[in-house]
Amino acid sequence: MTKRSYEQLACPIARSLSVLGDQWTLMIVRDALMGVRRFEGFQKSLCLSRNLLTRRLRHLVEEGLLTKEKIHGSRRFEYCPTQKCKDLLGVLVTFSEWGEQWCPDPEGPLVDIRHTVSGKAVGMRPLLLENGTEISPAEVELAQLREKDS
Repeated sequence: MTKRSYEQLACPIARSLSVLGDQWTLMIVRDALMGVRRFEGFQKSLCLSRNLLTRRLRHLVEEGLLTKEKIHGSRRFEYCPTQKCKDLLGVLVTFSEWGEQWCPDPEGPLVDIRHTVSGKAVGMRPLLLENGTEISPAEVELAQLREKDS
């Protein structure tokens, strides 16, 4: 939805934001990954207007994050997460963990993320070197490799 803002930037973060950058996209992705499939379910969870939710869902389908599938024997549709959408789970876990650390709810954690088999809590992946060695964020720098051709 924000594609025009980032077209001139040579950066994978900017390209990602061109798909995911509006305030509702990751919330819709979160709901889809938690099993919400129908328009009414997204609307109830997010309290979005029908027009805004329609635009956001259409965008996610166009970007290949959701598929829109007709429900057998009905005039209604459901929105199913694709692998591209499922690959955002780590991003959501990271956002959730960051939010609990820096913007906590005074009444305690709002989300519990656990491994389905062991029941153990799941947290942010550590930063790893190519050989698997864990490193600190303080040991990382970002650098521009090239400018985008105009």
